[in-house]
Amino acid sequence: MEKRMMNLEIRSVDDGSRKLVGYASTFDEEYTLLRDRWGEKFYERVRPGAFKKTLREDEAFMLLNHNWDQVIGRTGANLTLTEDEHGLRFEIDVPNTTDGNNLLENVRLGLITGCSFGFDITKQKTRWDDEWNFYRDIEEVELFEVTATPIPAYQSTSIEARSEDGTSFSVKALREKEQGFTTKENQSQEPQESPEPQKLNQRSAQCLGAFFNAFLTKN
Repeated sequence: MEKRMMNLEIRSVDDGSRKLVGYASTFDEEYTLLRDRWGEKFYERVRPGAFKKTLREDEAFMLLNHNWDQVIGRTGANLTLTEDEHGLRFEIDVPNTTDGNNLLENVRLGLITGCSFGFDITKQKTRWDDEWNFYRDIEEVELFEVTATPIPAYQSTSIEARSEDGTSFSVKALREKEQGFTTKENQSQEPQESPEPQKLNQRSAQCLGAFFNAFLTKN
C-alpha cells in the first residue's frame, strides 16, 4: 500500500453538526516531484477518474495518523467519499469519541493540517524523458483509507512516497531495467558483421582441397 501526504483542505467545520468537509487528494495538470525511499526523484500526478471505481466497489475508512486503532470514519456509516472535478472529497460526521473530539479540536486549532491516503495503484501510464526522469500518471487506484495527521505538509515540490511494508518501487531499478532493455533492443537491430576475410579464405581452401581429393580418388 502506498501513501501520499498533502495539505488537508478543510472547506468547512460545522460546530453544530460536528461535520468536516474537505479534500484528501486533488487533481492537478502539473506533475508533483516525489522521491522514493532511496531518495531517487520521480514525477507523478493523479488523474481524474482515478477514484471512481474504488469508491463504487470498495469500503474505505478515515483514520488518525494511519493508525487502524484510531478509526473515526467508515463509508456507509459516517464517512462519505466522492470524486468531483477537484479531487477526492470527503465529508465526515465526526463521532463523539475521544479520538473524534481530539480531531475536531485539533483541526479548529490548526494543529492538524495534513492529510494522507493509502492506496494501491491498479492502472497507470509511465514514461521516461530524455534525461531519464520517470513520470507516472495514476489512472486508477484501490483506496483503503484517508488519514488526518498533524505532520506538517511537505512542500508541493517535494513529497515522499512510501510503501507501508517498505517495498516501495525503486526508480533506479526501473531506470536500469529500461536502459538495459533499450540497449539490447539496439544491439539486436545492429547489422551483423561479415565473416572475417581470413575465415572466408580458410573455408574456400577447404572446399577446393575436398574437390581435388575427390577428383584424384576417381582417377
